Amino acid sequence: MLNAFRKILRPTLRQQLEDGVREALRRYADRRTAPDLRVYVSTDLVPGGVSEGMWARDEADHLRRFSAQWAQDNGIARAGLRVEVVLLDTKREFAFVKPLGLEQPAPEPAPAPRPAAPRGPDRAMVAAPPPPASAHPAGGAVLEVVASETVRDPIQVQGELVVGRKNEPGVFALGDRYMSGRHARFAQRGGQVTVTDLDSKNRTFVNDTPLVPHQEQPLAPGDTIRMGNTVLRLARSG
Repeated sequence: MLNAFRKILRPTLRQQLEDGVREALRRYADRRTAPDLRVYVSTDLVPGGVSEGMWARDEADHLRRFSAQWAQDNGIARAGLRVEVVLLDTKREFAFVKPLGLEQPAPEPAPAPRPAAPRGPDRAMVAAPPPPASAHPAGGAVLEVVASETVRDPIQVQGELVVGRKNEPGVFALGDRYMSGRHARFAQRGGQVTVTDLDSKNRTFVNDTPLVPHQEQPLAPGDTIRMGNTVLRLARSG
């Protein structure tokens, strides 16, 4: 009976996430600029019967509006504020909010072709901006790095490329602890690029849709591929 009463009084998932967003924004209030936020949620907490991708997009939209309102109420600059919800299938219930480090506390930093890598613990989670076209390797398909713990340069695919957590024979390491050793395979044949999930633990997502293991999924320029905390975007197919 007591446990049931406690469950009723427990904050909802949305309330917990709003509390996390509020606390993350407070931590950066002295910089007078609202940070981008990345929200991690266990898939076990997603309401049943709801598309995980749709839920993540809707929740990100809500938290973005919530963040913008909080910033406005507290006189904090919020230009370009972004909120991303990342779902992780780890068989453990958790939800937390991580602010992405700000490079410049000033509201109008000087423009630069590419911001310097951030210092401190936020380095691992900063989303890398798309590189200029001139930075793309010549020939083959090109995968831009949207977000990664370690990789920042575009990845070239010629023939087949297997990606995974760490260096192993025949594996291109992405250094993502939430990826499997052999997570996915990219293939480029005659101008067509595909990705195949290799029965990874946390799955591979194309435009937020989980892939069926060992089934090739064709990609089109602009498609995003998420594996663990790593997000890639197909910039060129050949």
